[in-house]
Amino acid sequence: MLEVEVKIRLDEQGLEELRRQLPALTVGSPTTLEQEDLYFSHPDRDLKARDEALRLRLDSRLAITWKGPKLDPPLKTREEIEFGLDTDCDTATRLLVALGYQEVARVTKTREQWRITAPSPALICLDNVVGLGWFVEVEVEAEQAAEGRLQLEAVLRLLSLDQREFIATSYLGLLASSAE
Repeated sequence: MLEVEVKIRLDEQGLEELRRQLPALTVGSPTTLEQEDLYFSHPDRDLKARDEALRLRLDSRLAITWKGPKLDPPLKTREEIEFGLDTDCDTATRLLVALGYQEVARVTKTREQWRITAPSPALICLDNVVGLGWFVEVEVEAEQAAEGRLQLEAVLRLLSLDQREFIATSYLGLLASSAE
């Protein structure tokens, strides 16, 4: 399964506009999560150079995620493998370190998750990233990249986000460039 997503920086006005329109377009109430993402690298596999990511995410559960290379920037279409872990973050981190991985960065954010079912099922995330500010991520899943792009475009039109500038860089990359 491919994850097809875009990220867009939001100012206060854009954030408030989305918060006004989302309740009428979404299913159920939003979920708010405090998320901490720990990113890892390995000396024998340069994940950054390969445009891959290995992450532990801690929110209401612990999950490990591998993200493959982006297939069509500025969209973030990529293969993603994720599964939950039935342990604590320290134990999972110790395992990765024992396998030769090193923690390289942490991204902390508050995420409001909204779900849309039409025109295509999508996850809408309003993210307040520590050190970066507000963003919206719109994500769909598809078997084929072209199918995912069409679904994503329909959702972006619905949210009046289709003319906004997309950011292909991850939060990790944005934090790294803001520190330089």
